[in-house]
Amino acid sequence: MCRWYHETLAATVRLENRTNAGEQADLVAANILGAGAVYTPVPYFWTDQFGIKIQVYGTPAPDADVSVLDGDLAGGRFVVLYQRNGRPVAVLGWNMPKQTRLHRQLLGPGHGVHTPAVLT
Repeated sequence: MCRWYHETLAATVRLENRTNAGEQADLVAANILGAGAVYTPVPYFWTDQFGIKIQVYGTPAPDADVSVLDGDLAGGRFVVLYQRNGRPVAVLGWNMPKQTRLHRQLLGPGHGVHTPAVLT
């Protein structure tokens, strides 16, 4: 399902990517086995456009404060942090995939991170 009510964000979200599909499948399997967990992931998407890799974790907002965490805007390689009311809400990476994944941790569990247990 690519559209559902996200309890942590208190909003309906739509995530159309394979990461979402895989995470939901893991959670369904865990719930079949009795986990009773709720799916509240950090929204994520990526795209490759004209030689540029763009990744976004979280929910950037037009009224958010934006600061550069890594890299250089002029150099075309950077990671920026979006904050609302002093709270990190999104990380955007532009041609810095490894650094973007590392900075994603700034969103923390208060942003709705849910990593279901890996079934073995």
